[in-house]
Amino acid sequence: MKKPNIIFIISDQHNYKVSGFMGNKFVKTPNMDKLAKKGVSMTKCYCNSPLCIPSRSSMLSGLLPSKTGIFNNMQCLPSDRATFVHSLSVAGYDTVLSGRMHFNGPDQRHGFEKRLVGDITPSFPGYDNFPKMFEELKGTPHQSREAIEKSGSGSSAVYKFDTAVTEAACRYIINREDKRPLFMVVGMFSPHCPYVAHKEWYDYYYNLLPTTEVVNNEYKKTLHPAIQKWIKLRGVDNITNEEFRRVLAAYYALVTFLDINIGKIVDVIEKTFDLDNTVIIYGSDHGDSLCEHGLFWKTNLYEGSSRVPLIFSWKGVFKENYKYSGLTSLVDIAPTLLDIAHARKLPVMDGESFFISLKTGEDISKDRSIISQLGDIKGDYPSAMIRRGEYKLVVHYGYEKPQLFNLSEDPNELNDLGADSQYSEIVKLLKDELFSYWDPDKAYRDVNISMEHYKLLKDWVGKVGWTPLEEWETKKGDNYLDK
Repeated sequence: MKKPNIIFIISDQHNYKVSGFMGNKFVKTPNMDKLAKKGVSMTKCYCNSPLCIPSRSSMLSGLLPSKTGIFNNMQCLPSDRATFVHSLSVAGYDTVLSGRMHFNGPDQRHGFEKRLVGDITPSFPGYDNFPKMFEELKGTPHQSREAIEKSGSGSSAVYKFDTAVTEAACRYIINREDKRPLFMVVGMFSPHCPYVAHKEWYDYYYNLLPTTEVVNNEYKKTLHPAIQKWIKLRGVDNITNEEFRRVLAAYYALVTFLDINIGKIVDVIEKTFDLDNTVIIYGSDHGDSLCEHGLFWKTNLYEGSSRVPLIFSWKGVFKENYKYSGLTSLVDIAPTLLDIAHARKLPVMDGESFFISLKTGEDISKDRSIISQLGDIKGDYPSAMIRRGEYKLVVHYGYEKPQLFNLSEDPNELNDLGADSQYSEIVKLLKDELFSYWDPDKAYRDVNISMEHYKLLKDWVGKVGWTPLEEWETKKGDNYLDK
C-alpha cells in the first residue's frame, strides 16, 4: 500500500472556541472551516500540558510529561529518545520542518531530516533573543501585565515569521523532486501573543465583537487559592475593559491571519498532491484563556487553556464533516500517525491511536481518561488534571482541596464542586486514578531541580555566550504599535 503524504499545520496558543468550525459566529476562519468540512474535527481534544515545550514534547514522544520529565519551557527532549518523526524517517518519509516546534538546546531536529525556517524563540535555556526579536514589544510574548498593556493595532515579528514559514513550506511542496512520501510540519507562531495585529483586521474585530467585561474582583475571591495566586503572580488582577477589548480584537485578528496562511498551504497541497493519498492536519499546542476566570495565556487547566482544536482530513478515507465527540489528547497523535504511515511503534507510548475512529467515527474507548500536567513557570506549584466522562478534576500541589467540574452541566467551569461532600467519592476515584499517572511530590521535586539547572545554564550563557542555532531572524522595525 502506498504511504500517504502527511502535512501537519500546527499553531501556537489557539483557543479552540475562536474558530468557525467550533461554532464561533464572529471569527473569520473559512479555511479551517473548509478543512473541517472535508474531515474530522476532534471536539474534545486536550493538550497534555498547557505550555509549549512540555506539550510538544509529549506530542512528539507519545508520552505524558511525568514520563518525559519535561514540565516547563527551560527543558528539552533528550536526543537519545526517539520521536514519531524518527520512526517516520525510518519508514521512508521525507521529514521536513518549516518553522516552529520550540526545540530547546543543541538538537533542533529531533528526527526531522530537513528544516526550512528556524524558530522565533530562543534555541537554548537561559539565552534570550526576545529583545532583538521583538524590540519595543520584547516583554509581550510573556505572561506579564506588559502583554496586556502593549496590545492593539500595529505589527510584530509574528507576521513576518509566519509569512516566511508559509512561503517556505509552499515553495518546498511545489519544487520538491524527492520521490518519497512527505511528512511536513508547518509550525506557526500565531495566534500567540503579542496581542498586536494589523490595523485592517484589528479594527474589524474591535468594532464587531460584542462589548465584554472583565471578571470582577468579587468573583476572583471565590476562585481556588492556587488560581488566585496565579493571577497575582502575573499582575492581571486589575485589567480594564478597554484592555480586554484590545486583546480580544488583536487575538481574533491573529487567528484570521493564521487562517489565511493555512489557506495558502492547503491551496498548494490541493494543486500539487493527489488528495486521495494526502493527509492534512491542523492543530495547536495549547489554548489561550482570553480572560476566562480573569486569566490570560496558558499554564492553567481550565478549558480555554488546556483544550485545543484538532482536524484530520484524508479524502475518501476519513469521515467528512464529522465532529468526533470522544475524549482525545495530543499524546494520541504519535500512535495515530504511526498507524497512518504503517511505521514502527515507539518503545513506550501513553496515547492511543484514533486512526480507526477517523475512518468510522467509533470511540477509541468508551471509558478512557485524559491527563494533563503542569510544572512551575512563574512561581506556581505543579498541578494536574484528569478528565473522565463528564467530570474534570484538577489537583494543585500544596493545596488540600482540588477543583472538580461537571462539564456537561457546567461547561464554563463556574461551579467548583471540589469541596462539596456530595462529590467526595467522585473526587477520591478521580484522584486515585490521576495519582497513578502523576506523583505530586515527585513533580514538585523535579520542577525545583529543573529550575536550578536553568539558573546555572543562564549564568553559563552569561559567562560563555551562546551562538543561536536555526533561529529565524527578524528585521529592525518589524515590531510596533500604531500611534
